[in-house]
Amino acid sequence: MMTSILAFDLWFENLMLSARTPFGVYIFNVITFFGGTIAIIGIAVLAGVWLARSRRYWPYLAGLATTLAGAAVSGYALKALSARARPDGLIPAITETGFSFPSMHATASIALYGFIAFIFCRLYPEHKRVIAALTTIGIIAIGFSRLYLGMHYPSDILAGYVVGGLWLLIGIAITRRLHYAS
Repeated sequence: MMTSILAFDLWFENLMLSARTPFGVYIFNVITFFGGTIAIIGIAVLAGVWLARSRRYWPYLAGLATTLAGAAVSGYALKALSARARPDGLIPAITETGFSFPSMHATASIALYGFIAFIFCRLYPEHKRVIAALTTIGIIAIGFSRLYLGMHYPSDILAGYVVGGLWLLIGIAITRRLHYAS
């Protein structure tokens, strides 16, 4: 099983290399920024400040903090445990350090943007479908950008989505429990 996953990972990375163009690299560098540390922390702080302004939103703040902290700790622990090297050679379009598995861009994007979408779906239930669709497209675009740029293998992205998604579910459960307890 592991051999077939690795074979698929390498096949897909070579496919991305053959499809890469300078314009594509530019576009996906912009997209990948929104899953990076600076954007994630900046947006998380803005969301936290917005949620902290009213006691009514504190359950959401607790859920967001749990989601992001859990996703970050779990993601970095898995990186340290797996110590999987990033794609190398001609594949990377940009240089990054650190291990590849799981993708922290995928982990953080599903955790943060998924939780923000949860909040907006609760505040604006009549727009749930649009919010969910736009959020899903954004999260998938961030994950794909990492593949296109040669920073990760597909299994890194999928693992990041699983880790971030699990913490997203935990954060939502905590928010609901706190919301109904208050």
